[in-house]
Amino acid sequence: MKKLFYVLLCCALGYNSQAQTPVQITQLATLGKVWGFLKCFHPAAAKGNPDWDNELLRMIPLVEDAGSKPQVDSLLEAWYRSLPAAKLAATPVNWHADSIVTTFSEKDIRKFPVSKWLQHELVRLYEYHLPDTNCYATRYYDGYRFDHIIHDEKAYDYPLCPEPAVRMLALFRYWNTINYFYPHKARIPGWDTVLTAYIPRFLQAKYLTQYQQAVLQLIHELPDSHSFIKGPGFNNNMPPFRIAHIKDKYLIAESDDSIVKKWGFRVGDEIVSVNGKPVSQIEKELWKITTGTNKPSRYRNIAMSLLQNDNSIVQVGFERNGAIVNDTVRLNDYLINSLIPRSPDKPYWEELEKGIWYVRFCTIKEADTLRHLFSDIKDAKAVIWEMRDYPNYKVSTEVYKFFFPAKTTFSERENAWDYYPGAFVKGPQDFIPESNETQIYNGPLIVLVDELTQSLSESVVMALKQRLNTTTIGRQTAGTTGNITWLSLPGAIEVSYTGVGVEGAQGSFHQGDGIKLDLEVETNPEDLSQGKDPILEKALLFARRSR
Repeated sequence: MKKLFYVLLCCALGYNSQAQTPVQITQLATLGKVWGFLKCFHPAAAKGNPDWDNELLRMIPLVEDAGSKPQVDSLLEAWYRSLPAAKLAATPVNWHADSIVTTFSEKDIRKFPVSKWLQHELVRLYEYHLPDTNCYATRYYDGYRFDHIIHDEKAYDYPLCPEPAVRMLALFRYWNTINYFYPHKARIPGWDTVLTAYIPRFLQAKYLTQYQQAVLQLIHELPDSHSFIKGPGFNNNMPPFRIAHIKDKYLIAESDDSIVKKWGFRVGDEIVSVNGKPVSQIEKELWKITTGTNKPSRYRNIAMSLLQNDNSIVQVGFERNGAIVNDTVRLNDYLINSLIPRSPDKPYWEELEKGIWYVRFCTIKEADTLRHLFSDIKDAKAVIWEMRDYPNYKVSTEVYKFFFPAKTTFSERENAWDYYPGAFVKGPQDFIPESNETQIYNGPLIVLVDELTQSLSESVVMALKQRLNTTTIGRQTAGTTGNITWLSLPGAIEVSYTGVGVEGAQGSFHQGDGIKLDLEVETNPEDLSQGKDPILEKALLFARRSR
């Protein structure tokens, strides 16, 4: 099989990867769509018999060299006829059942620019699809059934910058994955145009940096804060402080006291340049390759990337009290940063005033701690619940029994149906207590959120909003929850996307909009330098009125 792949690859290397005409781009896009559709709906292709990646590599130069649409039509028809006859269902699939949401339909197939005969065959495959396993996409892994798709694709790790045909494979693989398995495809304006726009970019990406840049731009076509990338050459070094975007400025928002004292940084310092380049220019460059489900999360992600550099040391210009201070900042990976000596951790919870408790929920790492917590706060007049961070998963799943004594619906979920690509099964996510918990907290709960509240953190907050006497205070959240799904791309690249659609019960959460806020609070640049936390301060005022 490996020998066959290399033979096909050598054949593909000879095809012209120079500037393509609009006709050639359309022909390649058609091939990509048909290849992806058959991968999902033709039983032989779905089983990897024949190897479907190899088939694409074989077809690419043939389609690219075809001089007209009739020639391409003939190639695609012959290709389809070469496959074993597909066994179909006796009756049409009910794609419009109440529990089904579709992101792909027969109407999409009719937009494929293929011959009438092939279009008829593809529609028939779709309408009479017989559910079966797919070797490339499943919800089963290691004996477990997951709530999202698990992709099993050839990695093609080397070379890091693949040849033109394999770069096309990368593009078509990603585009079709989103086309059939992304629950929020409707939020992407013109997914069809994305395919045609990126064909020339991938073909002309002759060097590693160009290829990686093309992939980076492609995945950030998704308005999705779960759209991550990892692999060789993607720098994840970070400064020893957190940067926030506040009122069009990038500011040091958080740093451990020990780091501030050692290196002279100040919380509230504005970053105005990096290695002599103005931050405004860096922002424009990062905007093209940085995604976010909404604007706050996109600016948050830009802030996280602002100092990332191939070097471990950068020169940063800070503005402090009207003066510019230039200083050296050392960048480290997450592990090294975590080893820097820091001030003692703050308590998991504390009583700020008589009867008002403040719970730093995201810092709790052991579920057994919760019983002690709820024993302390059981008679609280009000509890301020900090969710401006990412919580521990086990702790999050265990906390609900202390708030909800009876069955409660938290959200409606849409899970990809691996047997029916392009379809998602929707249903409620209910919490059902396993026993009668005695330490239920029923008093006022004030939940703090901002753009750092994302994914599991948002899921916890949307659940808490289903109880009476819960108030959310802060800034717009990231608007991104639902499990992450990873996909391998050629060049040792791994990319991800949100694999589960989630809608909060009673409008408590919408993808993109985030958590429904009860009280919005702004933060100003001077708040940081003065050590203020306007969101916590507003919550404390609210709690006093709740007593």
